[in-house]
Amino acid sequence: MEKEANIEQRFDEEEGYDAVVVGSGYGGSAAAFRMSMAGIKVCLVEKGRRWEANDFPTDSLKIMSAFRMENRNLGVSCGPKHALLQVYEQGDSVAAVACGLGGGSLVNAGVMMPTPVRARRNPKWPKDWEGEWNSCEASAATMLRIQSIPVRFPNAKVIGDIAIGEIEDCSEDSMKLSINFDLEEPPSSQQMGSCLACGNCLAGCPYNAKNSTDKNYILSAIQAGCMVKTECQVQFVVKTPYDSQEGKTSKNEDGCGSSWQYRGTFSVTNERRVSCNGNTVAYLAGSPAPLNAYGIDGKQLSKKIFQERPGPAISSSYTSSLGFTIQTAVLPTAYPFLLVKGIITYGWPNGFWFFHGIIDKLKHLIGFKSSQAMVLNAMGYDESDGKIMFKKDTYKIHFTPPQDPLFRRKINVFQKLTKKLGGILFLSRYQSTSVHLLGGCNASSDPSRSVCNSKGQVFDTEAPATVHPGIYVCDASLIPCSVGVNPSLTIAAAAEHVSRHLVKDALEYKSKRGTPILVKTVDKHSCLTTDMNLRSGHTPVIVFNETMKGNIRGMPCTAYLKMKMNSQNEKDFDEGNSVNGESHSFLRGKVGGYVVFKSIEKDELQVIDGEIDLCEVDYRTPYTQYMHYCLLLAASSGSRYILEGRKIMHPFLFALYAWRETTTLHVTFKKLTGNKSHDETINLIGELRISVIELLKSLMSLEGNKRRFIYHLSRTLMRTYILQIPRGSHKGFSLSHSYHNPYPDSTLHEIKTEDGYIISCSRWKCSQAPQRSKGEKQPKLVLLLNGHSAESFWLPTEPIDMVRTLLKEGYEALLLQSRLDPLNPANNSTIEDIGKFDIPAAITKILELMGRAQGSM
Repeated sequence: MEKEANIEQRFDEEEGYDAVVVGSGYGGSAAAFRMSMAGIKVCLVEKGRRWEANDFPTDSLKIMSAFRMENRNLGVSCGPKHALLQVYEQGDSVAAVACGLGGGSLVNAGVMMPTPVRARRNPKWPKDWEGEWNSCEASAATMLRIQSIPVRFPNAKVIGDIAIGEIEDCSEDSMKLSINFDLEEPPSSQQMGSCLACGNCLAGCPYNAKNSTDKNYILSAIQAGCMVKTECQVQFVVKTPYDSQEGKTSKNEDGCGSSWQYRGTFSVTNERRVSCNGNTVAYLAGSPAPLNAYGIDGKQLSKKIFQERPGPAISSSYTSSLGFTIQTAVLPTAYPFLLVKGIITYGWPNGFWFFHGIIDKLKHLIGFKSSQAMVLNAMGYDESDGKIMFKKDTYKIHFTPPQDPLFRRKINVFQKLTKKLGGILFLSRYQSTSVHLLGGCNASSDPSRSVCNSKGQVFDTEAPATVHPGIYVCDASLIPCSVGVNPSLTIAAAAEHVSRHLVKDALEYKSKRGTPILVKTVDKHSCLTTDMNLRSGHTPVIVFNETMKGNIRGMPCTAYLKMKMNSQNEKDFDEGNSVNGESHSFLRGKVGGYVVFKSIEKDELQVIDGEIDLCEVDYRTPYTQYMHYCLLLAASSGSRYILEGRKIMHPFLFALYAWRETTTLHVTFKKLTGNKSHDETINLIGELRISVIELLKSLMSLEGNKRRFIYHLSRTLMRTYILQIPRGSHKGFSLSHSYHNPYPDSTLHEIKTEDGYIISCSRWKCSQAPQRSKGEKQPKLVLLLNGHSAESFWLPTEPIDMVRTLLKEGYEALLLQSRLDPLNPANNSTIEDIGKFDIPAAITKILELMGRAQGSM
């Protein structure tokens, strides 16, 4: 019980942050910056890693290391876990996401257009946003340092010559991009590059010219004290069982960093509507027109002057009076063009379009001049009635796109442009294609048709008039309708609005608690320190995986664990510690991963806090070595569990049983009930084993200082099985925490039996039971009768005994010291006298103490 309490306490206190921000796109980065500037201690977590300019792919070979594909239909995946571009296919839906510090701003076109008046007049648009929308939009534009395009690039010239005639009643839009064209001096703390018009924006800018959020909002947040943790994926957010007013973001150390993910999002967004922003995308290829819409590499840059290069990803935009916008875009040179030439598209007009990509590639390899191509992007106003459903029985997502009344008109415009420019039009095979979904956690003052209010606070579904304190949504899922243009600036403006109220609420909360508030200022010359902050972090000496399978109470269970052995205290370790029973720091560390136990929870049980000691010693058995695992698990339902186990290695028969002992984990699986009396108590025991194949996989997964780790582990096993040298000593040995805890208090009652003999009974009340209201049953009582010459139920010097076990399970324990107890004077009584006089007297005393209340024994 003490170990469980210790784990819970460490979990609650290990990170002293006022706020945790999940994600580093426009929403998360704006929130992190504004709170950090207000003196709020912020931790920002991002699933992806940090990307430098020279990390971005610039050819088809390099993009393979920055690309990940998962096909949920076939159950296969390929590519690195933290790839920049990640594509997920399931059923009839495909989702492409950016993964990195900066989110989608790393690989988008950086188009920044004000929110149109038509969108802000939509009945779904929150009225509370209007008062300060222009101010929020201006703040976002300033932070992102948006700039006008200095020249008209080739594809913009070509499309401009024909757009007026082919797009009904259209006008050219004024565009600004979050790209540095050297028109404005960047801050002195940051060495920004200048746009070279290479056309590779959609694969990440290789020349450090894009004002992605990692170069403004996040950079400034770090300078104001924000802690950034990359390669972290949120798993779930649960309320702490001890304070109903505070939530807890649970985390899992997986060796590379904490593993985070919001579990239960679909339970919030189910039945809520999403918008595709009226998006339709197509690809025009094989055109004889001088479109010049392929990205170019470094060698080609020197051969073309600035005005003749492809330019930024999007440099032209035309809006029709019918309510949609047409834009042209440049594909990066690193993109595999076959994907958009027949694999995820179909060609128009019909014919030999399938072979076009292959033929064009062959012409390029032979040295012939390849044909021209470009991307066509249309946006408008759909009905914002799309749905994303999560089928929990099959763990699949079902997406129903919103109705788009202008869809056919957009396709007609694409076809007209294709006829005018020549070539083949490749259209998406999917019913709807969106560059960025909007909605899902729609903002509104009406809880019946929204998830959040206008401040981003999440409504409580059990009490719709209230909100979940401390939980905010601050991204594109707030936008309740189509905006008709590129939504990046709209998302950033919404984030600025939410951040203002978020900061206000956080400061009020800190003020009520009497916490001092220190408003920060950004040091413009702290770029070097910031860079070190981003890169710094303790690197584990050893990281490895371990998979164990087995049964707990006859039910199958599998543990997928990742160990991070910590050498932080290595300098403080000396050989004397080994004598006292303390294992080397190479053999102690943190555990992450998850446990699959379908009989208890259908979802994976995430390890939110775990410790491992591969050479634990019990001072009572100094010759025996233990490998101790202690894991705190959390389910998507909010329940928490403790999985604790030991591998027990006895020094018998010269390692005859070494294999079985070192691969068998004897475990106990318990549910943490907190203060909820209605929770069912779970306490199971079983065994998990690691197979030969899994052990080999673990050895292959070793990362770090492998030799030293294997040396220290082998040394402990040799000491246990071969040398058989005891560990620890009673002299100067420091007892573990569990032995220092005082024994539970008890009350001693003297009882006079019918035959006049004086006996006694010790009573331990269950301190774990919550306060009971009138009418509730009293806790169950257990009367312990000792049949041995020595005490066996009450063992104060041991870490666990029968009395502790009963109290832990919610019972009240009563220990009868009968007339035959060694503490009582010698007499001629028999065991029959105990049954005839002592037990009836004890029951009478119990009924007297309990006031004859309802209960059971």
